[in-house]
Amino acid sequence: MQLAFMWTLKLALHYLFPKGRIGTFFTWMSIAGIALGVMVLTVVLSIMNGFDKTIHSKLIQINGQIKILSTSIIEDCTQWMHTLENFEGVSHVTPFVQGIALVQHGDYVQFPRCLGVDAKTVQSVLPLNTFVRSGDIADLNQGVFVTKGLAQTLNVNVGDIFDIYSPLSLEAIKRDEVLLPKELPIVGIFETEWAEIDKNTLLCSLETLQDLYGLANGVHGFSLSVKAGTSVQQLCSKLNAHLPKPLKAYSWMELDADFLHILKLEKAMSFFVLLFVILVACFSISSGLMSSVVRKTREIALLRIWGARRWQIAALFCWQAVFLSSIGILLGFIGGISVLHYRNDVIRCLTGLIFPKDFLWNFYSFSNLPVAYAWQDFALVGSLTFIIALLAAIIPALKASFSLVTRSLRSE
Repeated sequence: MQLAFMWTLKLALHYLFPKGRIGTFFTWMSIAGIALGVMVLTVVLSIMNGFDKTIHSKLIQINGQIKILSTSIIEDCTQWMHTLENFEGVSHVTPFVQGIALVQHGDYVQFPRCLGVDAKTVQSVLPLNTFVRSGDIADLNQGVFVTKGLAQTLNVNVGDIFDIYSPLSLEAIKRDEVLLPKELPIVGIFETEWAEIDKNTLLCSLETLQDLYGLANGVHGFSLSVKAGTSVQQLCSKLNAHLPKPLKAYSWMELDADFLHILKLEKAMSFFVLLFVILVACFSISSGLMSSVVRKTREIALLRIWGARRWQIAALFCWQAVFLSSIGILLGFIGGISVLHYRNDVIRCLTGLIFPKDFLWNFYSFSNLPVAYAWQDFALVGSLTFIIALLAAIIPALKASFSLVTRSLRSE
């Protein structure tokens, strides 16, 4: 049995890599087809993983792990914070107020998304310090922070003062009154590297936005961080079982469920579509092996005469598919990782030629192309490619093993 194994293995290698040659044209074309298919799948899946991982991280950093929202103003903010902090599984709590306001600096006018936070507790839930590009979060009570994109739109910098109009101004106009805007200095600039936030967001103290919206001590909700080892979804369920209506707890996954579902769907569809590249490459292996069977009809007949069994003849061609797919998979992984390593350099070279300027920022909310490697994806791509290549070799192998000896020799 071992001898039969060795001679089929050795002869299969001889067919692919004849003595004195580094391989036949068919050998390297088959390997190249497999390698390209594996490389494309590896690159696409790793980039999709990068998007997935980066977006998850950004959503948690910006929103917190859990948000408690209400359809009405939440009064008694201090009492609710004490209750939530003592809830099992909750690590830290910070209140917030959010909404839209009109800001003006000279002739520049914008309607940014405003977020009011408690400077004393926000750092325990949201890592705002990691986003600060200039200024100090401790100065939040003295002014406002603006995102880099909003600063460019309003043509402002740290130290400048702009006017911010309260939404209550509309109610004042109905009463024939005039509500003067608040003059607020810019004490810092922050950047989350998430375009949806960075394009048009203003960060201020909780008290400033409460005063602007006329909320007194009320807030719109709370952001929570979860203790290590605690399930976010289970904690949300427990909170919702205890919270009175209209308060409701949402995990970061629930707040952007549709967006996260689209990401998973895109990855699945990309994998499905690009799998056909490997199918085509494996079909070329089948065609090449079939032509090899036709060319080596006399050799196959002689092997049968010398005592080779049908399964050994079939194994001879299956081994060739194994070698071709294995080398192609290995080279595909190496090529894919190499492309991913230089991905941002490639994108920068193509920007302006094929891609519009800042297309990653405008369409995908990232300044750089993210990537994350997952061994599960590598294992899936490698195993599927290997199986498909082996299946592609079955027809040529059967054709060779069931060829008639006398007819083969007569045709020669």
